[in-house]
Amino acid sequence: KQAEIIPLMLELTSVNNILDVGGGSGVFSMGFINAKKEIKATIVDLPDVLPITEKYVKEAGLEDSIKTIPGDYMSVGFGSGYDLVYLSAVIHINSHEENESLIKKCADSLNQNGQVVVQDFIMDEKRINPPYGAIFALNMLVNTERGDTYTGGEVSEWMKKAGLKSIEKKETGFGTSLVIGYK
Repeated sequence: KQAEIIPLMLELTSVNNILDVGGGSGVFSMGFINAKKEIKATIVDLPDVLPITEKYVKEAGLEDSIKTIPGDYMSVGFGSGYDLVYLSAVIHINSHEENESLIKKCADSLNQNGQVVVQDFIMDEKRINPPYGAIFALNMLVNTERGDTYTGGEVSEWMKKAGLKSIEKKETGFGTSLVIGYK
């Protein structure tokens, strides 16, 4: 359901080429293509994940619209020429410093006027709302080396440092938020 609705919440008029960072099953890339048929997507994910991704892409008949880049998104090259870079449920896995670097890398891969879109549990500045995000932060503390939930202010700051502007936040209705920054 999210993969059908999220693309409708974004400005896709000038979006033809997207990068889906940590795209997993490819469901969001497929959602973007279903929202706008002209979109071509590139999914970056770990080599062990991509055979599953490619199976779902083939089942959807979208092999001509979606390609993959195997590797760790922190170290693999993204290339350039993207109109939108999408990160769903990615930033909570990383440290503050890793996210700052990752957002910069995403921004650097954009065309002029492109956008970086982060979807995650975006916390208020007191880190208590949304409540599920606060509980999820405990899960990250226990189950990851560096993971956490981050505030809207933190994500905005990473985007500003990466040269992005007109930063906005939108509630998805699924307990997560989108933070969008434009080049």
